Amino acid sequence: MSIKILGGVARGFPLATPKLDSTRPTSVMIKRKLFDWRQHLDGFTFVDLFAGSGAMGYEALSRGADRVLVNDSMKGAFLTLKENKAKLEKAFGFDPSSIKVTNLDAKAWLTKELKYELPETRDAVIYLDPPYENHALYQEALELLRAAAYGGEVWVESDRLKGLKPDQVTRAFPTVVKTFEKGDHFVVIGKLI
Repeated sequence: MSIKILGGVARGFPLATPKLDSTRPTSVMIKRKLFDWRQHLDGFTFVDLFAGSGAMGYEALSRGADRVLVNDSMKGAFLTLKENKAKLEKAFGFDPSSIKVTNLDAKAWLTKELKYELPETRDAVIYLDPPYENHALYQEALELLRAAAYGGEVWVESDRLKGLKPDQVTRAFPTVVKTFEKGDHFVVIGKLI
């Protein structure tokens, strides 16, 4: 199975997906809505902490993000992220330093890497799409971002049947920027400070 980049310089480029069914890609419709809303990401750093294939981060790269940080704690996903990075660099000449792939637990990334990788957070997006059933992980990640005084946008994907409900996510943010829904899936974009 492959996932394609929807827009930007790498439009139509197929990305490999992890071999096992251990990850769940963001639906094409949700991804399209998000990136139709935020067409250009010039000047932004985009972080995906549960990246799987890296489709969200590499979509942001294709649409002009200055830096993309893709992370997944699962070994198979990490190897897929590295494979897709190499293919994109070769096909489109992306600067290797503009893409960083890591293999950390998301909470460890937020504790150890956030301040180092994002000393200035105003023009940053962190995408949170953990396993839907792990409600505590959503809350813990948002609390770590709040404690770090993260000032960029947080895009939180969930599913109203298995994951947090939309009102649980919106209540976590003092400022909700936008909400996108498709069926039971939704993404809330908010700011914590």
